[in-house]
Amino acid sequence: MCASAVIPKGDKFRLSKQAARLSFIRRFCFLSLYLLVFSLPLAGCSKVVMRPYVSDSFKAGKMAILPFDNLSAAQGASKTMENLVLVEFLRFPIFTIVEPGQVSAVLSEARVRLATSMSKETVIKLGKDLGVDLLMLSVVHEYEVKRFSGAGGSGESPVVAISVRILETQTGNIVWAANVNRTGNDKEVVFGIGRIKSINELAAEVAIELARSCAAAFGQR
Repeated sequence: MCASAVIPKGDKFRLSKQAARLSFIRRFCFLSLYLLVFSLPLAGCSKVVMRPYVSDSFKAGKMAILPFDNLSAAQGASKTMENLVLVEFLRFPIFTIVEPGQVSAVLSEARVRLATSMSKETVIKLGKDLGVDLLMLSVVHEYEVKRFSGAGGSGESPVVAISVRILETQTGNIVWAANVNRTGNDKEVVFGIGRIKSINELAAEVAIELARSCAAAFGQR
């Protein structure tokens, strides 16, 4: 007869601990995989939806994008956002955008320093001088990288906040308006997937969202 091997008590204890540790690791990996697989399809649902104001009289046409005002702490943020928005609106043929140099020349001649504080009379006059149907007025409220902390940890995330109004030059009335406030964490799903870390990338996303939303008022995407 073959003698059966006897496992010392100390070895049994160590084997038991190893088995428990392996079991924990397996459960953790399974849970992580489960969260990853079932969270990915919801990535689009985590996006904050923009709900702009759209007037019934809003019609596509020739538009001048006036210099953006900057209320953020970042120097040059208004010019950065202005250029990004200009490029994105140029992608949609429903708008004919006036060359920025022409806009600057007319504003200088009219002695307009702060576009967002213009009267209706000034809006109507600028519309005639520029030969446009629409004027875009915008303010950059936030453009910075902020620290955050929570249950999932801490770190830094870019923040961009902007408000946009489009005015009809015949009446000076607002025909389209939107406020956009985005952070780099808005689209994060799990383990940092979907997070935007660059403020320039986030600003570009905001410009794309604005242009697409405005064009969507005419059924174009």
